[in-house]
Amino acid sequence: MRNKIPKPSNLSASAQSIALRQCFPSGQTAWNRCEVRWTGEISPSEFSRTYVVELNYNVGDPPRVWVRQPDLKRLADGRKLPHMYDQETQRLCLYFPNIGLWRPNMALACTVLPWTCLWLYTFEIWLVTDVWHTRGVHPDGLKIG
Repeated sequence: MRNKIPKPSNLSASAQSIALRQCFPSGQTAWNRCEVRWTGEISPSEFSRTYVVELNYNVGDPPRVWVRQPDLKRLADGRKLPHMYDQETQRLCLYFPNIGLWRPNMALACTVLPWTCLWLYTFEIWLVTDVWHTRGVHPDGLKIG
């Protein structure tokens, strides 16, 4: 008989909420048994503008993140926004799903929100250079959730 390594259990909505409040205390966190919502301001560097970000997470599903202010399409001045799941809703593409980069046993506050900061930092450089300076794979036309 082979010993199996136990699969880590998903973090609960309450555990995700606590981590978000500890790491990003200026944001607003709401949660119930199955869902976590966080909205707050993020500035990716000391020289950056401030962005209002919304994170929604249903336990066990991939988290979803949007920038609510300022309007990224307006900042892009007509250019197609890079690394978005959907140009209309402007849902950020932070990682390639379903290959283990993010799992439900990982804290959103230690993964998804820092990745959002990196995305915003890269976006600000893209606004000036028109080059996306971080690695990543993004299949064109992919819409998730």
